[in-house]
Amino acid sequence: MANKILRVETVERRLADGQWETISFAPGVNLLVGAPGTGKTKWLQTLDYLLGDSGEMPLESTEDEGLSSKYDAAAAQVFVDGKEMRIERRWREPGAKTKIFVDDEAKSSKEFQQLLLDQLDIPQVNFPKGNPMSGQTWPELSFRMLLRHIYRQQRFWGGLVDQQPEAEQLACVLQFLGLAEHVFTEEYGELVQKILQVERLKARREQYSQTLDELSREILGGDDLTVSVSTASVASALRRLEQEAEDIRSRRSVLISQTADSVLPADERQNVEKLGEERARLVAELEQSSTRLLTVVERLREVKRYRADLADELSRIDRAETAGTILGDLRVTHCPACDRPIREVAAPGNGCFLCHHADTDDVVSKELGVTRIRFERERLAAELKEADDLVSVLSQEAERGESDAIALKEQLGMLERAIAPSREIVAPLVQEGVSALDMALGQLSERQRQLNRIASAVELAAHLGDQVVALEREIEPLQAAVDEAKRSADFGAAASLLEDGMNDYLNAINVYRPNVWGTAP
Repeated sequence: MANKILRVETVERRLADGQWETISFAPGVNLLVGAPGTGKTKWLQTLDYLLGDSGEMPLESTEDEGLSSKYDAAAAQVFVDGKEMRIERRWREPGAKTKIFVDDEAKSSKEFQQLLLDQLDIPQVNFPKGNPMSGQTWPELSFRMLLRHIYRQQRFWGGLVDQQPEAEQLACVLQFLGLAEHVFTEEYGELVQKILQVERLKARREQYSQTLDELSREILGGDDLTVSVSTASVASALRRLEQEAEDIRSRRSVLISQTADSVLPADERQNVEKLGEERARLVAELEQSSTRLLTVVERLREVKRYRADLADELSRIDRAETAGTILGDLRVTHCPACDRPIREVAAPGNGCFLCHHADTDDVVSKELGVTRIRFERERLAAELKEADDLVSVLSQEAERGESDAIALKEQLGMLERAIAPSREIVAPLVQEGVSALDMALGQLSERQRQLNRIASAVELAAHLGDQVVALEREIEPLQAAVDEAKRSADFGAAASLLEDGMNDYLNAINVYRPNVWGTAP
C-alpha cells in the first residue's frame, strides 16, 4: 500500500434556511471538546455519512433530532495526496439521496469508495468470508471496511472493531500491512473456484457411476458385471449378445430348411430358392428406389420454396417501380417542422422549390435508379426461369421414381403370391419354433439397444473424468503462483511492525496517564 494521505480540512452542514455550519480541522490530531449534548458526535456522524455511507439519510436518533430533519445537505473539503476534493451529500434533493457528489459529479457509494481506493493507491482485493472452500462469493474489500478501523469512537474501544466479522477484520489488517494483495490474489480466487469445481465433478462422477452400476446389472447379466460397469464390460456383453443372436438366426434357418426339405419335392425346393433370391433382390432395389425418391421429393420441395421467394421478390420490385412512378411527382405541401402550408417560391433553373438547391444531376440519378431496377428485374427473371427448369426436371425424375417403385412393388407382389403356396405348406410345421426364435431375437435386439445406451452413458462418465484431469492440470500452475505469492509476503516483518506500533501507542498512553497499561506488551 502506498503512503498517500487523506486529510479532512473542513466539514460543513447546510441548515434549512441556507446557512452553513462549518468545523475546521488542522493537520495532525484534532480534539473535539464540549459539554454533553453539544453536537460533538453529530459532527463525527456527518463525516462518517460523507465518507461513503450507503444510506439515504444521515443517522437518525430516537433520543434527539436527526441530521436529516434539521439540515438539507452536508459537505467536506478533503485533500487526497495533496489534491483538493469536495464531497457533498444532498438528501433533500430529489433523486440524490443515495448519491455522493464529488466536485459536483454524482457517484454511487460503490463508485465513490472505488475512487478513494484508486486515489490512495490502495489495491482492490476480494477476500473470502470464512472458509475459502465454502463456495460463497468473495466480497470486495471496500473503503468503508477500512474506515471502520480508522474512524473510531470511544464506545468501540472494547474490541478491535465493533461488530465486524473476524474474516473482514483479518482482510483489513492485511490490507493495512500491505499483505492483502499477496494473500488474496486473483490466482487464489481462481484456484479456489477450480478446486471446488473439481470436487463437484468428482462427486457427480461417483454418484453417476453408482447409479449406472445399479441400472446396468440387470441389463448386462451374466458374468460381464461383477464389480463395476466399464467400457470393456459393455463391449463384452455386446459381443456375447451378438453371438447369441447369430446362433438363433442359424437355428431358425436350419429349422425352416429342414422342414422344407421334408415336405417339399426337390424341384419345388429349387424353385422356391430361386424365388427367394429374386425376392431379396427386389426388396433391395425397392429400398434403394424409395431412398432416391425421398431425396428427389425433398429437393423438389426446396426448389419450389426458392421459386416462390423469387416470385415474391420480383413482385415487390414491380410494386416499388409502380409506386415510384405514381408518387414521384407528389410535392411537399406542408413544412415538416411546423406542419404549416408551404408557399412555393420559384427556384433558379431546375432547383428544388423547398430548399432551392440546384438539381444538376437529377437526370443522371433518375437514369441510374431506372437502370438498377431493370438490372434487378432481369436478374430475378433469369433466376426464376432457372428455378422453373429445375422444378420441371425434378418433377419428371420424381414421376419416374414413383413409376419404378410401383413396378417393383408389383413384381414383389407376384413373387409373394408365387411363394405363398409353399409357405402355407411349411408355415404350420415351423410356426411354433420360428415364433419362439423370433421372440428370442426381439429380446436380444432390445437388450442390444439398451447396452448401446449404457455405452453412451459410460462415455459420459469417462468425459467427466477427462474434465477432472483437465482442471487438475490447470490447478497446478495456479497453485504454484499462489504459493509463490505467499512466500513473497513477509508475515514476520508485518507482525513485528504491527506489534511495535501497538506498543508505541501503549507507551504514549502511559506517558499521559502512568501505569494505565500495566500488563505485558
